Amino acid sequence: MTIAGDFRRGCELVADLTIVAEAAKSDETAMPSSEGLQVRVSDRKHFGAALLFATGSAAHIEQLQALAAEKGMRLDAHGLHKGRALIASEEADIYQALGLPFIDPELREGRGEVELALKGKLPKLVTDKDLRGILHCHTDASDGTETLETMAKATRQRGFEYFGVADHSKSAHYAGGLSLEEIVQQHREADRLNKRFGKDFRILKGIESDILANGSLDYDEKVLEGFDFVVASIHGRFKLDRKAQTQRLLRAISDPHTTIIGHMTGRQLQRRPGYEIDVEKVLRACAKHDVVVEINAHPWRLDLDWRWHQAALEFGCMLSINPDAHSIAELDHMHWGVEMARKGGVPADRILNAMTLPEITRYLRQKRRSLARAA
Repeated sequence: MTIAGDFRRGCELVADLTIVAEAAKSDETAMPSSEGLQVRVSDRKHFGAALLFATGSAAHIEQLQALAAEKGMRLDAHGLHKGRALIASEEADIYQALGLPFIDPELREGRGEVELALKGKLPKLVTDKDLRGILHCHTDASDGTETLETMAKATRQRGFEYFGVADHSKSAHYAGGLSLEEIVQQHREADRLNKRFGKDFRILKGIESDILANGSLDYDEKVLEGFDFVVASIHGRFKLDRKAQTQRLLRAISDPHTTIIGHMTGRQLQRRPGYEIDVEKVLRACAKHDVVVEINAHPWRLDLDWRWHQAALEFGCMLSINPDAHSIAELDHMHWGVEMARKGGVPADRILNAMTLPEITRYLRQKRRSLARAA
């Protein structure tokens, strides 16, 4: 059995789970569907075609059918008809017969992927294995459930090279935001643990600094200079108008201490829409000021929306896939961020935390040096 439909395409919301099952012969009645679950049964000969059509999207299939017609062929749910021949057992064979490389399911939305494939310009998509570290995580110093040591060890056990702690800042009273004294304590603890971990793993000292209503960050410059990285995020005043909310973000982005803009639109899927901002203007500002755009991998967020990833790349932005983890289990949210990045057509070389430990250490050091020169 193979999962198909919206889930296979990496959609952020999945209405129904679609499964294609292989049987000795096609028999739709052998495995009846139910609410929320669709089961399609196919024999081996037609399995590729069944999987292709069950995966979709409808727009992608329509574009493939149009291409087939241009080439004197016909594509339907039984397969690709080429004269008397029927190509149907493997998806890859159908694409090849159409003169296309295999198109990853996440890209199959009818948003130009067929044209890119014809030109040989499909991106090489990021994978889970490409990620070398985890950034934007919380501990029990703010609203997380585990200690810094426990979270760092769990990250290391998963094969990563670095753990970027980013607890909430002082304005986030509801989340136990860190006081200046608590920041000093956490940094001492990070230094102690880093000596124990050695050269192959490192805790990076970060903070998720609240963006205040006027766009400033909620620590002064001397405090912000003490972090390896700063995730700047909005956590309140969601109902500012589009212009004011955009200006709020632009000011935060122009702050030289800002490394990453966290969950840019503030949406929570199935809970609340994002606040109104000019996303294009914000992305252009991120590119101008060398600020990384977060792909927040928490299943409720998945923000920045994948539909904006190509624009971010075109403007010159780097992105970072961050779990926003508040527990050990939530470290594994990274996978959902990878799915969104793949859906957005993002390659590994545009992902901040696909950098190795030496690479990201050098990157962050250079950013701090630029900050010192600007001062």
